[in-house]
Amino acid sequence: MSSKRTSDGTNMDELGSLKPPMDLIELPDEILHSIFRCVANSPSLVGPCICHIMRPLSKRWRRELDAKRDLWELATHDLSCDCYESNGGVGALNAQPICGAASYPADRPLKRRRTGRASPPRRSGRLRPATPKEQYIHSYNLLLSRSESAILELQEHAHSSNKPLSLSMLKKLLKEYEPIAINRRVRTGGTFLVEVVRARYVKESVILKCVKLLIDHHGASPNIPSAEVALGSASTIAPVYKSSAASGEVGTCLSSSTGRELYPLIIAAARGMPKVVKYLLSVGANLDSRGSSRFRLYSNPRKSVKGVDLTALEFARKMMEGEVKHGVRREDSRELLKVISLLEQQQNL
Repeated sequence: MSSKRTSDGTNMDELGSLKPPMDLIELPDEILHSIFRCVANSPSLVGPCICHIMRPLSKRWRRELDAKRDLWELATHDLSCDCYESNGGVGALNAQPICGAASYPADRPLKRRRTGRASPPRRSGRLRPATPKEQYIHSYNLLLSRSESAILELQEHAHSSNKPLSLSMLKKLLKEYEPIAINRRVRTGGTFLVEVVRARYVKESVILKCVKLLIDHHGASPNIPSAEVALGSASTIAPVYKSSAASGEVGTCLSSSTGRELYPLIIAAARGMPKVVKYLLSVGANLDSRGSSRFRLYSNPRKSVKGVDLTALEFARKMMEGEVKHGVRREDSRELLKVISLLEQQQNL
């Protein structure tokens, strides 16, 4: 009996005996985790990448991914740091374990009865234990919540004349709220590095010390912008993991807000801080990054200069034009001229 063949001459019996290729979802959890660590820009984004890329592909993938205990536990462990060592920082080396849903009950101090003996914390028998996926969502939202609280407190000091920004204050704040997502934008659009560079009522030397602390010891990246949201408009929140009452899923992983981008290098250039600009360039700040914002003039604080989609050099030149127009003294424009010279030299390299 002759076997059937395809149009190209391939034996159909041989095709039937071939083993189908392995499905991506069938890979071990450790390999899947390694793949997404390569895809994500930082360890804290491994979970959102899984939610964004793999879960929407099919109902089967969503069901099987939610049941992968080891994968979600590895993603939860990744939340302990927010940068890779390749970013030039050592934050990944100094990161502390996150206080998430999985570890919180064990970390709470045991209550004591009147007899003085320790007793375990009470738990209702009707509460079902959280799944690894639910624990990850809780830990992720907790990380972003702590980061947002820390940035809000940092903003108060950055714009306060009574309690201005200082190196000791920043160290205390980071210690109080750790672990935090140092490279993530919060719902208001801010980042730690941007808020430090735009601090008022402080000298450039203080800002430089704080910038070095964030980059050298906490792994902050100089190439992550804030999202400048116009006054009166609402920021856009991109959901990483949506929930619905019908599905019984819990929690929501929130991504960063969107808006007009503003980089630390642009702020330092527009404000005429040559030492900060020089340091940011030395740690890999992108000279071609563009941003939009408005900055007050030194010669006339009532006036400001607005820039849309400008590089750091273009912003510095536009600020210089505005200062000259309003009669700035030569000695007052010396720092801004240094910034322009530094950026021009770097551009010509």
